[in-house]
Amino acid sequence: MRVLITGGGTGGHIYPAIAIAERLKKDFRPLELMYVGSKNGMEKDIVPKKGITYTGIDVAPLNKKFSRKTFKAIGTLFKGLWQANRIIKNFKPDVIIGTGGYVAGSLVMVGALKGVPTAIHEQNAFPGMTNRILSRFVDYIMVSFEDSKIHFKHPEKVVYTGMPILDTYFTTSREQSRAKLSIANGEMLIVTVGGSNGAMKLNHIMLSSYHQFADIPNIKFIHQSGTRYYPYVMEDIKNGIYKVGDNVKIMGYIKDMQVYLNAADLVISRAGASTINEIIASKAPSVIIPSPNVANNHQLLNAQLMDKYGMGVVIKEEDLNEELMVHTILDFYKDPSKLNIMRQNCEKMDLSKTLEAISAVIRKLTD
Repeated sequence: MRVLITGGGTGGHIYPAIAIAERLKKDFRPLELMYVGSKNGMEKDIVPKKGITYTGIDVAPLNKKFSRKTFKAIGTLFKGLWQANRIIKNFKPDVIIGTGGYVAGSLVMVGALKGVPTAIHEQNAFPGMTNRILSRFVDYIMVSFEDSKIHFKHPEKVVYTGMPILDTYFTTSREQSRAKLSIANGEMLIVTVGGSNGAMKLNHIMLSSYHQFADIPNIKFIHQSGTRYYPYVMEDIKNGIYKVGDNVKIMGYIKDMQVYLNAADLVISRAGASTINEIIASKAPSVIIPSPNVANNHQLLNAQLMDKYGMGVVIKEEDLNEELMVHTILDFYKDPSKLNIMRQNCEKMDLSKTLEAISAVIRKLTD
């Protein structure tokens, strides 16, 4: 079987596509697999390291406000469509799978119009623009949340599969993870994650708060600042703008996220769909701060589902300040039974069958 898989722009589109690709390698033999991403997107660096054949095409966002850049973006769009057509013509795929982003729009649209069986996966509770457009043309629409079905105009195409995440989130144990990170029994580990690119507001609030925990025994922090913010964060710490004790470790990027989430007693995070589902799979209690700077406020909708099922506490960014964050952490520190309740609610959500369900949808397309 020959499969084209595409998705890019953010880790929220890339990592689900990689998880699907890894599953296909197990379930379909012989398999020829190619990942199509942007020539300039972060996927061009991430995907080849996974041993997946990669090719890039030109993509550009179409801004809502008309300007000179609009003409350039339209030109890039048509160039990308031509490149997508050439890839499909040469590769001759049996199926095309898209996980979102502008690059997926080009490849999946061309494939659908050429009669290639196509499927998309929507990670968020509220679908992005690309997938809303593609939903009219594809054969199947796979969704991460049951609640997102109502946002598509063709319900007969929608299949609830759950969110595709790497198998390592289910095979990595809490005990192994804490041992690897040298977290002793009785120590409380709090992991802060601002998404693949980091989050400025979350960085500021947490870095401003850490000094209040310097003298509290048995509490440790691991803080992912985001690669782009890391040098500025470290410079501010060096210059004394932020006072960070020995119980805080700052990292620009966390590679083995499954280890850190499984080891955590509490995760403080943005509400990207991939991150939320990785938190659930790791059975990690969480404080979720959805980003207000995303289309259709989809992170708030993602976060509300965590709150609805008692898996996390949601704080809107507009309400977030140092005092509230310190109070929230101390409340959990003093009463860990609240963390246990959230962990138990996460355990009720079985995400381990997601890739099996996605594989079944793809098999239908090729039968």
